[in-house]
Amino acid sequence: RPAPIAYAHSEAGSVASLLVDFWASACGMAEGGEESCSSIVLSAPSWDDRWGEWHRTVFPLLEASVLAAGLGRTLGIVCFHPQYETPSDAWLARHRFGHMHSPSKLRRYLREHDAALAARSSESDLRWAGSYQRRSPHALINVLWARQLEAAERRRKSSSLYTRNIRAALEAGRVSLEEERRRERGELTAELAPPRPPSASPPQP
Repeated sequence: RPAPIAYAHSEAGSVASLLVDFWASACGMAEGGEESCSSIVLSAPSWDDRWGEWHRTVFPLLEASVLAAGLGRTLGIVCFHPQYETPSDAWLARHRFGHMHSPSKLRRYLREHDAALAARSSESDLRWAGSYQRRSPHALINVLWARQLEAAERRRKSSSLYTRNIRAALEAGRVSLEEERRRERGELTAELAPPRPPSASPPQP
C-alpha cells in the first residue's frame, strides 16, 4: 500500500516564518521515512500574488537550507504557483532546484516522441506549456523523496509524460486554459458579472 500524501498549510507572509513551517513538515517527513509519507503538499496562500519573491527568494533559500541540513540527497522540492513562469535559461543554470525544464530541453523531449509537434512549436509555446504544468490555485511547495525524483527523470517515460502534457496544453489552447485558470481562482468573476441595472428613481410626490 503506498504511503499517504501529507497536506500542510502555512499562513506565513514572511520568508522566515515560511521556512519555519516548511521545516516543521519536512522534518516530520524525513524522520518518518518513505513508509510513513510519500510527499508533502504545503500551500502558502499569502504568496499567491508574489511570484517574483517566490522564485527569486523563497526557492533559492529552500535549496540552501536543504543542502545546509545535509538533506540534498534525501528531499527534493518542486515549485508551483498561480503565476508560475519558467525562469530564463541563465537563471536555471544557477537555480535549477524545483523548476520546470527550459524550452530547449522540452523541445528535445518533443523531438524524441513527436517530431512534428517539435517543429511547429515556438519557444514561446513551449515556455508557456511548460509553465502551465506548474500553475496551481495557491503558491505550493511540493516535497518529494529525492530518490524518486532522480529515478523519474532518468526514465524514458518522463520525457514521454512531458510530451503528452505539452501536447494536451497546446491543443486546448492558451486563451482557453488561461481563462479557465483565472475562473478557477475567481479572477474572472467581477469581469464576467452582468452590469447592475441603474437604481430606480425615487417616486415623485
